[in-house]
Amino acid sequence: ATFHGLAAAIFHAYNKHQHLRLTPDDIWLTIAQGVSQHINHNAEKFRYRFVNHEGKKEIGINVEDILYHENSCIKGNWLEAINRLVVATDEAVEKIDIKSLLECNFSTTTNNSLTASRIVLLDAVKAYFSFKMYFDCGIPKITLEGTLEDWIKLQEKVIKLRQLDLDMDFWLDKLDPVIWKFVETYKGEIDEEFWAKIISLRYFGSGGDFKVNGWMTAFFPYKKDGK
Repeated sequence: ATFHGLAAAIFHAYNKHQHLRLTPDDIWLTIAQGVSQHINHNAEKFRYRFVNHEGKKEIGINVEDILYHENSCIKGNWLEAINRLVVATDEAVEKIDIKSLLECNFSTTTNNSLTASRIVLLDAVKAYFSFKMYFDCGIPKITLEGTLEDWIKLQEKVIKLRQLDLDMDFWLDKLDPVIWKFVETYKGEIDEEFWAKIISLRYFGSGGDFKVNGWMTAFFPYKKDGK
């Protein structure tokens, strides 16, 4: 069986007849987790004790200056990243000052136990918010090489793909408008909003996993898994 950290420590000390050391942080973190669990089990009942909105409101923070990519992982100052997310979340919780209550603030509190207590806060209100950390990414300039005739020829080739009758409409329906925008752009009819949406990355956790959105995906009929 898998035990909660505090329970596991108590079981281990009991079974091995060992000295058990407990801090206020150990006890309060466990209690705070219980509070979080209770809120999540009754999320809609208590919604208006915390927020005024329906559904989930997105909370995003810029972590460009504190986190970085290295070998498909996201590294850096995760303690500060969590702190920023908690501050933003606390500001978004309109009705209850839950942050100062759930946080560990004892003489025994370490950076790790403080961060752990802040993660409990995020967990407590996850039914009301979605959390996002983002980097300042973007493409400052795009140049379309070749001639206008080249881009029109490319567009015509895409049209002819549909004429092959290979059941590619599911893909070409997304691709056609993108290619059309390329031709318009070469003609000088620039849609800045379109080009700003070429790609967006949404990262999950600390393992470097991310989801790709944006019209760049129109070039690919299938995902990596073939679906």
